[in-house]
Amino acid sequence: MKILKNKYILLFLLTMITIGCEKRLEYQITNQAPKVVMYAFPMPDSTLSVHASYSTNILSSSNSKSIEDLKYNITVNDADVYSGTYPTNQIWHSEPALVGQSGNSYQLEYELPNGTIISSQTTVPHPIKILNIDTTRSTYTTSDGIIENMLRCTLEIKDPEATKNYYQIRVDYEETTLTGTPSSRTQTIPFIKEDKVFLVRNDESSVLLTEIDLQGTFTDYLFNGKSYGIKLLIPQKYLGNTSPTLSTKLVVHLYTLTPEYYHFIRSSIEETAFKDYPVFEPLNLFSNINNGIGVVAGLSVDTVVVEKP
Repeated sequence: MKILKNKYILLFLLTMITIGCEKRLEYQITNQAPKVVMYAFPMPDSTLSVHASYSTNILSSSNSKSIEDLKYNITVNDADVYSGTYPTNQIWHSEPALVGQSGNSYQLEYELPNGTIISSQTTVPHPIKILNIDTTRSTYTTSDGIIENMLRCTLEIKDPEATKNYYQIRVDYEETTLTGTPSSRTQTIPFIKEDKVFLVRNDESSVLLTEIDLQGTFTDYLFNGKSYGIKLLIPQKYLGNTSPTLSTKLVVHLYTLTPEYYHFIRSSIEETAFKDYPVFEPLNLFSNINNGIGVVAGLSVDTVVVEKP
């Protein structure tokens, strides 16, 4: 399970590199002074990786610029754990000794040669467990009137009381040989967000484009402190398996997010969508970095496997 989780952690980090490009953090039409970019996404059972660079002008041909002689210090639960010099020309720097754990608080500081301190902090949330997943065959009528076969999944969870919680659901399709060796086909698949929790609320977004896919992110505003069954539909093409040599399964992930991660990923998606509508003012990505830009945000995950869907 740890190896499986680490694979998905790497996928998330690569996704963040793509959607969190330094050029899109702040629209710089003129040659403004570069800002320090900081990223870190601590998770349970995952080696901590951090990112540092200078932002570049939007007209620049490069995405980022390395920082020379940058000192960094990582503090876990108010105890100094590691400090050093960030390796030049390294996109992500990992600290193998720092393995994430639910409930851990992380403080990350960068120090420039001139003494300027860039900092942020986050706490890794405890994962909310998937108590049960109920599946049944169903149909779905598209906007074009086409009836498609689906697998309706209901994820049962118990939302903690007294706090606002943030979530994301992701579904992966995996194939393995009958001997257990992974095949080349493993992918994150789209699913129909049937539940009302996925609806975009006016008080959560400045984006009026209701067709935006917010990648399965939602809050507990409909079921705060209660048990709830989250409904989603999986397309038919991921349900059949006629191969005599392959075994298939669906892996459903329930991510518990910090508010920072939730706002960051949603603002990233919205900003990308708005680029296709030049009549609107551009949006900036959410950032929680002092004296810099980027995000330091924790998340955790619980998974359930649907065998031979």
